[in-house]
Amino acid sequence: RAAEGIAAGARPDALVLTSGFLTNASGSSQNVANILGSPARLPKTLVIHHRHDGCKVTRPAGVAPFVKWAGGKARVVWLDGGSAQGNPCQARSHHGFLGLDGKVVAIAGAFR
Repeated sequence: RAAEGIAAGARPDALVLTSGFLTNASGSSQNVANILGSPARLPKTLVIHHRHDGCKVTRPAGVAPFVKWAGGKARVVWLDGGSAQGNPCQARSHHGFLGLDGKVVAIAGAFR
């Protein structure tokens, strides 16, 4: 949704993406890189991603290609730990950073 807003004309100073649909390697062609088309449209970006995100459309494999595509505009914070229960694409999983909420908020809040 953030990429759609930017593509429609929004110009944020910075962007934080958690468990993002980043590139085709994330598992979906509806992703930030494809929606924006060019990294020139991307603001300074922080990606927060769980190493064990099991969701089929936010695979960790999509992160490195995104950082490369972003051309220096994106950095990544990888998280590990927490727990996972049930659907891997829902909040009570690594995808939703279950058990790591405070850490995610602190990392996002410190991004400048």
